Amino acid sequence: MQDASIHIWVPGIREGAGGIQAFSRVYVQTVREAFPWALIRVFVKNDEPEADDPLRRMGVRFYSVAGHPPWLRSFMLLLWGLGYGLLDRPRCVVTTHLHFLPALLLLRWLRGVRVMSVLHGIEAWNLRSGLRVWAMRRADHLMAVSHHTREVVIGSYGLAAERVSVVPNTFDTERFQTGPKPEALLQRYGLSPEQPVLLTVSRLAITERYKGHRQVLAALGEVRKSHPDVRYLVVGTGDDLPRLQEAVRARGLEQQVILAGHVPGHELPDHYRLCDAFVMPSSKEGFGIVFLEAMACGKPVVAGNADGSVDALDGGRLGILVDPHDPAEIAQGIRQALRREPEEALWGDPERLRAAVVAQFGYPRVSRLLAEDLAPLLGMNSREVSALLPPRNRQRKVRQIVVVTQLTSPYQVEFFNALSLAPGIHLEVIYLTSEDRGRQWKLPGIAHTHLILSRTPHLRKDAMLAVRRADLAVFNFYTDWFTLAAIRERAASGSPWVFWGERPGFLQTGRAGIALRWLLLRPLHRQPVPIWGVGRFGVEGYRREFGEKRDYQNMPYFSDLQRFMAVESPPEAQRVFFYSGSFTQRKGVDLLAQAFARLASLHPQVRLVLAGSGPLEPEMRRILHDHAEKVTWLGFRQWEELPECYARGGIFCFPSRYDGWGLALVEAMASGMPAISTRRTGAAVEFLEEPGAGWLVPDGDVPALTAAMEAALLLPGAELDAMGRCARQRVAGDTLDSGVERFSRAAEKVIKEWAGGGQPQPERSEPCAA
Repeated sequence: MQDASIHIWVPGIREGAGGIQAFSRVYVQTVREAFPWALIRVFVKNDEPEADDPLRRMGVRFYSVAGHPPWLRSFMLLLWGLGYGLLDRPRCVVTTHLHFLPALLLLRWLRGVRVMSVLHGIEAWNLRSGLRVWAMRRADHLMAVSHHTREVVIGSYGLAAERVSVVPNTFDTERFQTGPKPEALLQRYGLSPEQPVLLTVSRLAITERYKGHRQVLAALGEVRKSHPDVRYLVVGTGDDLPRLQEAVRARGLEQQVILAGHVPGHELPDHYRLCDAFVMPSSKEGFGIVFLEAMACGKPVVAGNADGSVDALDGGRLGILVDPHDPAEIAQGIRQALRREPEEALWGDPERLRAAVVAQFGYPRVSRLLAEDLAPLLGMNSREVSALLPPRNRQRKVRQIVVVTQLTSPYQVEFFNALSLAPGIHLEVIYLTSEDRGRQWKLPGIAHTHLILSRTPHLRKDAMLAVRRADLAVFNFYTDWFTLAAIRERAASGSPWVFWGERPGFLQTGRAGIALRWLLLRPLHRQPVPIWGVGRFGVEGYRREFGEKRDYQNMPYFSDLQRFMAVESPPEAQRVFFYSGSFTQRKGVDLLAQAFARLASLHPQVRLVLAGSGPLEPEMRRILHDHAEKVTWLGFRQWEELPECYARGGIFCFPSRYDGWGLALVEAMASGMPAISTRRTGAAVEFLEEPGAGWLVPDGDVPALTAAMEAALLLPGAELDAMGRCARQRVAGDTLDSGVERFSRAAEKVIKEWAGGGQPQPERSEPCAA
């Protein structure tokens, strides 16, 4: 392989040029770094790199036809490219623009060379059947820079989905940094530091009116109602500038709109830092590197939801997606960006936003993806490529971790949001659905890369591709056809994966349940892959069913306990029993109602507060009818309201017949409440087996539950306070940060041990926090 060559055809390659030229530079640099054994020849149509260009110093050989008249360049490029192609017979030929692909196919026909093309956006959309469509159908491989472009070409031209991959664009992370508004630009444009500034950077070409400048002008009137001194700065020039000036005058916005014209490249980062929000609601964007640059400068971005902009904003995780044709929605998105809403969104924190966009789209990650994408055309696999990459790319170690789970519950989203910020991890979560019939949760702000398959079923192939390509796949669910298929595919690949679940056997008990799980989880039975049990309760159940010959880790669910640690209950709440959760038979709320009714008959001073809803509420009200004045029904409460609810109780009752974990119990203990729960509740087994923080009772046993509640009610106040302090101490180590560290450490262990010679060796599970 030492004498092999790789040929790359590009429209341009100079630094500081347009998006495709910038991509071409990145692509050439990646190929040079990833495949040092290869002779890299680059054929350039419209410019020529400088004599001291770093790519030349890396040994890349350039063949430019820019010295010829424009009308002759394509022909001359064809002669050079075909001539060297016939001479070298390269391992593969890549074009970074679809325009050149038909010529590459001629070389494929003459010399049997594998060929591929990069697809950026509009140049590949809505083509009539012709030479380029013919070429796409016959290329060995196509690589799109966004999922939108991939979907368009697959749907429009009948291409096989497995032949079209997606690798995003990248940007210069050194040039684009956060910082204060530059004083020089404030003076140049007559702005005050506090004045809200909107920015768009793009060419002003008639053919590119889809960038959305006029929609922003239409939205400004609404934005000015809440931000009367807002200014809209437009950077760029082109043949559409006079018409844009007319549109500004027609709307009477001469004082609000600043048309800056052309801005030198070295001033561009300062212009991003000058703005308060970057706005470009494009409808035909292939990707949008300007979005990455703005976000790297810590600025909120408002972009269109109908094109490749969705990829640049990572599906709305990194910025605000709006209907590019609706000025009212654009105005709402701008107001949201200026106000930094919602509070937990990444775009409200410049440093977090920058870190997230660098992790997702920085050169180390993207160059690795580009190299892995090209590897099959060279007869190599991804591991061989990783061994060749320089340390900054290879040992990134930004681990690509994909989690497949059921539901966008607030707790899942909260944990995965935190995990996505952990150093060395790029997380993608595939949620099967966002609906829970038993709870009326509002969909939380998802700040990590994700797919919700119930909403985007057409992206199932992309989800499967993510599972296939990840460094580690974590399955947190299995009773779904997609998940079962994903587990089978991952198991067959020989790449690292783990199963992470609650104790088996509640829904499918006995021998029939074991048989069903053996059938559904056959790959888990056949391979000694690691299992992460939710708590000690979960680990024990999996050990009993799957044996000792594998690695088990105690990986419970985690919550932001700091907001519960801050809860201060009033003295009158000390003897109030409290429950939070759904009103279902599994949660044992009917048992709680019966026990409280017995207790209230003996102790008139007793009180009960219930937060939640569910099908057993009518039965509970019937049981508690004679003691209605002693019961407070709070109804269903949203996740963010829970701390103030917990402040109304002093003793937590959680008599579940079965609960794989039970975060409500952990949160109650963090709020300073002693707890009463059952031996069939994971968190109770974890934190209540040792005396001092509460009581463990048999599940389904009303007399035992009543006795424990009475013992708590009659306990001296000082002892009850001491139990509350003990409860807080027991769960103090189960914070969100410790959960992220625990997950990260376990994931790294799996990946390293797998690479070291197979699946991890069995070991004792980690000690539980106590």
